[in-house]
Amino acid sequence: MNLTAALGYGPFNLYGISYGTYLAQRIMANHPDRVRSAVLDSTVPVQANKYEAIVRDIEVSFLNLVEDCEADATCGAAYPNLTERTVALLNQLDQAPLPLAEPITPLRPLATPIERVSAAEFATLITLMNNYPGQIAPYVPLIVQELEQGITTTFAGVITGALSSSEANSQTFEASPETYRLQARDFEAKAEDILRARATAAGTSRPASRWVQQIQAVANTLPESEGVLLLVNFLGVGYTETPRNRETLIAFVAEEFESDTAATLSKAVQAMSGVEVRHVDVVSALTDSFSGVDAGITTGMFRSLDCRELVPFSDPAQTEANYETMLLPQLGSGRVNAAQQAYNLCSFWPVEAAPASEHAPINSTIPTLVLQGRYDVQTNTEMGIGVMEGLRNGTFVEFSSTGHGAIVASQCAKDIGVAFVNDPDRTPDSSCTTELFPEFVLAPAE
Repeated sequence: MNLTAALGYGPFNLYGISYGTYLAQRIMANHPDRVRSAVLDSTVPVQANKYEAIVRDIEVSFLNLVEDCEADATCGAAYPNLTERTVALLNQLDQAPLPLAEPITPLRPLATPIERVSAAEFATLITLMNNYPGQIAPYVPLIVQELEQGITTTFAGVITGALSSSEANSQTFEASPETYRLQARDFEAKAEDILRARATAAGTSRPASRWVQQIQAVANTLPESEGVLLLVNFLGVGYTETPRNRETLIAFVAEEFESDTAATLSKAVQAMSGVEVRHVDVVSALTDSFSGVDAGITTGMFRSLDCRELVPFSDPAQTEANYETMLLPQLGSGRVNAAQQAYNLCSFWPVEAAPASEHAPINSTIPTLVLQGRYDVQTNTEMGIGVMEGLRNGTFVEFSSTGHGAIVASQCAKDIGVAFVNDPDRTPDSSCTTELFPEFVLAPAE
């Protein structure tokens, strides 16, 4: 705030997305006289017990889709009792997963091939809906019906993106400009996938990367708390009193590993060139497989904030209790594991918990617009609704066919946001949201 004052700025508009909404709320609470308006997109309320609520993220997204289907007369008639049928389906898939004709690779950011359809793979499909709501949501009711019958065709076509690509390629020259823009974006994404795959293949073959993979492999064989502690110690190598170099890596190996493993790892470090030693970037190497952090955010930064501001206010017992009361527990099992990992890691992470005062709900009269995607599996709709508790001058707008980051994904959200910032004292027109509901795909007539 001193910087904005020094630059001569008057009251300013805040925009925060995801963790940025948490930061925005702190600014609103501490400097209310400096904020003209605030737009909170995919919100983490400051009072949220994140790791108690995290288990229901995917379930809430799926149940929102069911509501959208039921609100559509055609979809509701074609796929009655969808929630109850999905409960039965997931129990069935737990007992007898459906084999696929050949392994398939889901859409990015996932890369692990799928060989069969179990309840976990159905959860993966709903998770991907966060990134690809327009491609996936219209097909979910049909996928449930087909999987009930042992048919995996639509599931495979949707989760790999093959179905949407074939539809785009079948468009005629009469298609709208928006269709071509979507196709261009699809081609751009595919080009990025190819470049990313090539870069990953080249990177993982380097001696430094193979060495890091060995560390990770050992951690995976240990009890969870011990594996987490090993990786936390690994993250800190060379970032305290001594520089990261060959000697610090060898010292770390000698301290953490048994004789044979230590000898193998030390020999590999000794054989590395100086360039490879410097390439042992532990933070980025661990990001994908260990932290689950979005690309571009370092593990250290994420965990330091998480362990200070969010994990301390959640209770592992309540996380488990919330999981046990879920209607669709198969959609929460992965999140339970993620929560347990966070609890374990933060017990070692060298930061102090935030004071309880920072966990109190915001109490503000600042004009605030809260934007929420109905298919968001990172900050579910209950989070967005929760922040409204203390916003006495707040407006809540929800978007179907939208995942995490409404303004990033939706022109409708952009238009509403601009209208709000231009005139924060006037409720913006949100009628464009009615056009966002999926056009659900029906089963072919027999």
